[in-house]
Amino acid sequence: MKKLLVVLGVVLLLIILGIVLFSRFSGTGIRLTDGRYVGYSEITNEWLLMEYQNVPIGLDGPYVFEQDNAYFALTLASDIHGQNSVEKQALTHQVQVTVDSPAKAQFSVPLRHSYPRSELEYAMPDKLLAISDIEGNFDAFVDLLVANQVIDTSFNWIFGTGQLVLIGDMVDRGSNVVPVLWLIYKLEAEAEHVGGKLHYVLGNHERYLLDGRTKSVARKYFGTYRATGQSQRALWTEQSVLGRWLRSKPVALKVGDSLFVHGGISPEVLATKPTLSSMDKEAAESFVTHDTVNKNSDNSILHGSRGLLFYRGLAKDMSHYELGEKASSSHVAQLLDAFAVKRVAIGHTLTEQIGWDYNGGVIRVDVAHSDGVSEALLMEDGALYRVNAEGERFALTQISDEMLD
Repeated sequence: MKKLLVVLGVVLLLIILGIVLFSRFSGTGIRLTDGRYVGYSEITNEWLLMEYQNVPIGLDGPYVFEQDNAYFALTLASDIHGQNSVEKQALTHQVQVTVDSPAKAQFSVPLRHSYPRSELEYAMPDKLLAISDIEGNFDAFVDLLVANQVIDTSFNWIFGTGQLVLIGDMVDRGSNVVPVLWLIYKLEAEAEHVGGKLHYVLGNHERYLLDGRTKSVARKYFGTYRATGQSQRALWTEQSVLGRWLRSKPVALKVGDSLFVHGGISPEVLATKPTLSSMDKEAAESFVTHDTVNKNSDNSILHGSRGLLFYRGLAKDMSHYELGEKASSSHVAQLLDAFAVKRVAIGHTLTEQIGWDYNGGVIRVDVAHSDGVSEALLMEDGALYRVNAEGERFALTQISDEMLD
């Protein structure tokens, strides 16, 4: 027995040594789902054991929290040597936001005290603009809004009684997640004040953000978690202003004869006879999940490959991933009939340009904003167009098989 323990100990030490040597010479380690790192990090030249990498942040924040009926903000910055610092500041009625870009654009945002759940059905306005999957790209978002006269160059709403629909995944990947959300928060109030509307339909990356799952965050945010001593989940709890506000948003919305949902509605979900209210109820109760099992295998109409946040069957055949074939025309017809709409507009799955499928029953809105292909869906006086960041408009066309590939 003693010899066996010695042998096992030697084997364990050899395994650990092998991992250490591999990590050191490959410059890679193991990243946990919450972003903590184990091993040698070449990009920050440090050994870590369940810690966040000390990545230069640039600018980040403000993360605003409410505590004892008072507000405070955490704002982060890197100095010329790449050293990160955190400033904690008491707030009263508004917060100042600085964009992490060469221009360092700034804007002020009045804070609100309550966030009732969004309504789920609206009449069709004269003008509606829909955008999806901005993914923290502040400049692309602003360029698109300015070019199509939704906001002015000072980030103020000028769309009047028009409506702006955001079809999820406004967060993750990009380096300006917080400024993007503060701009949406600001415009929502300004639109309401003049009879317009800003609708925010949540996607799978909003869920990742609130869950604390860091698989798609820009590298700078690991520096934020290190500098603040807070995990992603801790920075986006219900005690944070933006975290609480995001949790008030729906996962599906109906405007006139159009339904907006991030991923899509699968045959399995449609078989449960969902309504706008039942989907919203589930979002209110279980949008944020708390363990890997629930994220991947529960029977929620939201989560999993067939849920509203993740389903891709309205856009492409996923059978090579064992995630199902592309939806049939009869399924799309049943879906439109169930919600009494002419079309469903979705994000989540990239296409080269915004266009229609299923004889106009599905409109795909997710384009590669980060690659300079920034477009939005415009509905005006009963006609549908795709518009770009130069303010040009084009009639919608059918998405070709090449685009589907």
